[in-house]
Amino acid sequence: MTLALAVEKDKLIVDVPEHPPVRLPLVGEGRASKLLIFGYPGRGRMRYGLAVLDESGLVMLEAPGSRSRRAVESFAEESGLEFEFRAFDTPQGARIALARRSPSWQAVTWRGAPAPLPRLRVPGVRSLRPPAGSPKVWWREQLLYILMWAVLVYGAVFAVLVVLTMTDPDAVTRWMGPLGIAALVLAGVTAVGAAVLAGIGRRRTRNQSAQGRELRREGEPHCRLLVVHGRLLLETARRTRELRASELLLYSAESGVRGLVVGGGLLHLPGPWDPEEVAGFAARNGLRLETHSLTREEYLALTTRVEDAVP
Repeated sequence: MTLALAVEKDKLIVDVPEHPPVRLPLVGEGRASKLLIFGYPGRGRMRYGLAVLDESGLVMLEAPGSRSRRAVESFAEESGLEFEFRAFDTPQGARIALARRSPSWQAVTWRGAPAPLPRLRVPGVRSLRPPAGSPKVWWREQLLYILMWAVLVYGAVFAVLVVLTMTDPDAVTRWMGPLGIAALVLAGVTAVGAAVLAGIGRRRTRNQSAQGRELRREGEPHCRLLVVHGRLLLETARRTRELRASELLLYSAESGVRGLVVGGGLLHLPGPWDPEEVAGFAARNGLRLETHSLTREEYLALTTRVEDAVP
């Protein structure tokens, strides 16, 4: 991600393509104090990013991507800002640090929410086995996915066979009749099936929200909690994973920061969560819910002792 930094009238200007310029204060309480280049191990290589921190070390802005350490350090020195390079040992360590949001936090991301279609992958290893509570529902979903893939595969195969047959003039009269009809039928079934599945996915998403089986974080990046067959799942833009937790902590700090902690410190999900939706989600799924107003010191302590986070 291309990013430009500038200082204008006691404001730090962060200019990112496809986003309005982000303006962060350089004076007063909660001002930008440090530029942090961070790195953490990814799949096969190190991943890097740039963060702007306030005087308490809370993140005001985070932008992924590798940048020149010398250029950022020089800009920080010219602008009266501190500079730090920090290499995290694990991705979890980076996520925990980046989830400690400042009241002036702003998102800079190009990742969008996934389309409201049924997911074709089964999250987690244990989900490959039917649950004890509702095996019929589980088997119906697996059958739906199998039929959908069968229609798509056979439709593609017959379409390829039709193209190959049409390239051979001698085979047209022999195969085009039954094969063409079969291909057209399967193509029509595929189109209708895709439309039906899309409608089912949207309707299921609305029903999950209405029935308290889904809880969404407001704004970006995309993040939501789901309960499927009695299992608590966390879905982000990149993956879905199962959480073994039975309690939720909805907090708000004096500085205006809000967030959700799952499983007594298992996972930190910063950002705005609707209190009524959180209460309904917890009651519907048998989760214990606590609501706390934290001081700044309590917020700093809470966000450092969590095991993982989703910034």
